[in-house]
Formats: sequence, C-alpha cells, structure tokens
Amino acid sequence: MRKNRTLRAALGLGAAMSLWMGLYAYGAQSSVIESVNVSFKTIYGEPEEISEPEVTVSGKSCSLGDVQYRTDYDNWKPGRKVRVEVTVVAEDGKYFPATLNRSKCKVTGADFVSAKALDDSSLQVKADYRPVTVLGDTQKAGWSSTSKKKAVWKSVEYAPGYTLTLYGDNKVVKRMTVESNSANLADYMTDMDKTYYYEVKAVPVTSDEKKYLKEGQYVTSTDQEFDWEDYEKEEKRGQGPGDGGSFKGDNYVMPDGSKAVDTWKLVSGKWYYFDGSGSRVKGWFQTGGRWYYMDQNGAMCMGWLSPGDGFWYYLGENGDMLTGWIQPSPGTWYYLEPDGRMKTGWLNDNGSWYYLDSDGSMAVNRIVDGWNIGQDGKASR
Repeated sequence: MRKNRTLRAALGLGAAMSLWMGLYAYGAQSSVIESVNVSFKTIYGEPEEISEPEVTVSGKSCSLGDVQYRTDYDNWKPGRKVRVEVTVVAEDGKYFPATLNRSKCKVTGADFVSAKALDDSSLQVKADYRPVTVLGDTQKAGWSSTSKKKAVWKSVEYAPGYTLTLYGDNKVVKRMTVESNSANLADYMTDMDKTYYYEVKAVPVTSDEKKYLKEGQYVTSTDQEFDWEDYEKEEKRGQGPGDGGSFKGDNYVMPDGSKAVDTWKLVSGKWYYFDGSGSRVKGWFQTGGRWYYMDQNGAMCMGWLSPGDGFWYYLGENGDMLTGWIQPSPGTWYYLEPDGRMKTGWLNDNGSWYYLDSDGSMAVNRIVDGWNIGQDGKASR
C-alpha cells in the first residue's frame, strides 16, 4: 500500500515537470519574431525632384530603426536601383532569428534582397528601390533655324520621350511620340496657307518607364507661318530624295519595284537606314564602325538620348554616338564612357581627377568632398 502511494506521487511529479517544460518552451518560442513587413512608399514631389521614399515597418513587437542608402543622393536617377539598408528593432524580450526569407520578410515598393540579424534584437533588411519623379516642362518650344517645318525644343531632364500634337489653324493635324527633342513635320505641314503650332510634353515611353516617371505638362510653341519665298523653296526642293522611291511599310521601294538595302536614305529631311532585308532599322545599330540610334519610326536621332536603359548618350550632328569629352554648348563639358554612357561622379582621366555632377556636367570652381576644383575642372588638395 505504501509502495503504491509512493509510485503515484512520483508519477504526479513527472507530469508536473512535463507541463512546466512545455510552458517554458512555448514562452521561449513566442519571444522570436517570425515575420516582418517593410514598405517603401514612393513620393512624387515637384517636377524633376527626386524624393526619398517613406519607409515604414509593421509586424508584432518590432519597429523601424535606421535607414541607410548605399548610393549618394546626388547620384540618384529615376528608375536606377538604389540599395537600401533598413534596420528593424525588436522590443525588449523579443528576438530575431538569424535570417528571414522573402515570404517571412515581405517588402513592398522595392525588391527584396536579404534579411539578416545584426544581433538578437536587430534585423537588417536590404532592398533595391527605384527612385521616381515627375518630368519637367521644356523651357523652349520653337522651330529650327534651317527648316521651318522642323520642331525643336529644349530637352527635359530624365525624359525618354515626348508627345507632340501639331495644329494647323487651331485644328489637330498630327499626334506623335518621339524620343529626341526635335521632330520633322514636313509630311504634315503641307498646306502653306495655314498657321501651324505644336504642343509638346515630356513623357515616359515604355511600360517600365511609366513605373517611375510621370509625364510633364504641355508647352505651346511659337507660331509658324510661311511667305512667298517658302513657296518657291518648296517647289525647288520637293519632298523626297529625288529617286522616285517611297515608303511601303518598313521598306523603301523604287519605281522598278526593287527595295533599298544596306543603305541610307534621306526622306523628308530625316535619315533612315535599311538593312539587308530592306527593312528600316530601329533602335541601336552599328555601321561603318560607328553606332547610331533610330527612333520608333526608324528616323536617325541626334543630340542627347536616353533610350530607356537608365543612361544618357549623345549623338553627334551626323547621328553617330560620341565618346570621351564633349561640349554640346559653350562652357559646359561632359564625359562619355567608351560605351557611350554619360559619366557622373569622380573620373580619373590621364592621371587627373574630375567631378561630374548628377546631370553629367563637369564641376568647376568648387570644393567637392574636400577637393578644390579649378576652372579647368581638375581636382587638387
């Protein structure tokens, strides 16, 4: 009888120990933060302004700590990824595991990279954020000094393209989107008794660009009218290259039915290139050891160009992509990498250091990062 009471007492103690161990294990497990949400809210400020995103953290027993950007703000470009390091802090008595995957650390408004504990009470979340902006308005909309039918306007920073609406006597004649800051409108300004003008605004072109760029506002050009001398010039010049050919779809067909192949053609003031199959080339292409860029209609581009890859290039008067130092306007220098991309930040060229601002222009007569920049752009201590 005594032995049975001893046995029951022993069994009761074992059950109590098992219950206590279970409660302890549950308490320890509940102290671990198993999920975190990090949100990047894009902010569209004033035109051409690039604002930092609003970063917030949600989840049980944690809050936002420090936010660090690995790219200097002066070098931010719309659509170009910026690495962000967000520190998430746990409340007292709470802990983070060594890592969290993307299903446990949900990132919105940016691309998840990693989430690793810095120590028991802090988690570092790395993400790639793409800055956004509203495109600005052109500061000048007019006409070329060499052609009364060529619209020319001042480039807008970050703009990959422009929407243009041509009016004749206040009625819409043509709407188009171009990827350069000019458009030859000779094919549409055919009635020389009309007064023409156009409206132009900077716009994103591709679906990807629309994720980080908002279009600007329309700017109205000056009027364009024609006089008797213009009539005479029009009659002498004609509208085609003089060979009797014409566009048929993407081909240029001669009167005998043959196609233009592997050659340039100047049609209505624009240069086109037709490949070996007779189709007009669009986008980047190389011929004669030089690179050119043709817009969505196949017309050769000139001047500053941002074709949607996040970089800027400069095409010369002949349409060829330039490299090295260039001076598009008096007093302002830019540097283009061997692949044509506009350089920003510090540059070492032939043993001398230079600094290129976020818009690519060479800094002069300033102090940058403790370096003295002279009139010639060279940096010295």
